[in-house]
Amino acid sequence: MQGEAMKRVSILGDSISTFEGCVPEGFRVYYEGARRRATGVKLPSDTWWAQVVSGMGGVPWRVGAYSGSLVEGAGFPAGESAERVAALARDGVAPDEVLVFMGANDYGWGGAAAQAAGRGNAVPACLDLADVEPQMPGLADADAAERFGAAYERMLARVRRAYPQTTVRCCTLCPGRVADCDRSTFAYNLRGVPIERYNDAIRAAAARTGCAVADVAALGFDYEAVDGTHPTARGMRQLAALVLHAMGLADDAAVAATGAPRSQRSCEGPCVGCEHAASTGAAWLCVCRR
Repeated sequence: MQGEAMKRVSILGDSISTFEGCVPEGFRVYYEGARRRATGVKLPSDTWWAQVVSGMGGVPWRVGAYSGSLVEGAGFPAGESAERVAALARDGVAPDEVLVFMGANDYGWGGAAAQAAGRGNAVPACLDLADVEPQMPGLADADAAERFGAAYERMLARVRRAYPQTTVRCCTLCPGRVADCDRSTFAYNLRGVPIERYNDAIRAAAARTGCAVADVAALGFDYEAVDGTHPTARGMRQLAALVLHAMGLADDAAVAATGAPRSQRSCEGPCVGCEHAASTGAAWLCVCRR
């Protein structure tokens, strides 16, 4: 962008947005070591966020992503925590834009209480787990999406207070598809609260806090994922094209060029207790084997 400074773009996310050497020190990483080789996501430029930031004409500023983290939580590393919001600035300089792509773990666990009881790998350190009875997660509480929405709104409000001049864009949650499958594999109702309610909560929280929405889910495509959630290198390209399309910076042809397949939901029922569910325990997978 000759003649003008490039946009500084920070990422607020979970494991899908992590990459070895790119996140703040101490943040848990998914894309490192053997996983980089297994997924083909070998370089920072292979990530969805690097491709989106390039498409925006920007420069990655801070990748504030933490593997396993929920939006909801009593403290760090929850997305709504002060530490996660502070990690979006670099050397005291605020980003011009923040891309938020979080919520998969809230959906997968069914809430912060279930994450703590299930001894998840990103439980807030301030919690004394001796006071939390261990329990395998099952069906989520009926109001899980509403609690998620309230936490998401608190997170966005905190970002807006910290960086009042920054544009904030929230990505809705997009279904992943196990690599090499010719049909959708996503579990749309993992714990009895459909993923659509979480996306509705994201849209509502963004509207209430004056943030924009990159409505990836509304486009109706899957991205390729090694385990149904974490993108392969091809899945990263598909996800990036979908985010850019949702932002009005790419067209149908750009999405088609990545080979992103159309979503094909085949079931309405909850996955807990279903023989076709890959896993609904503490090591949950958003995968239906029907």
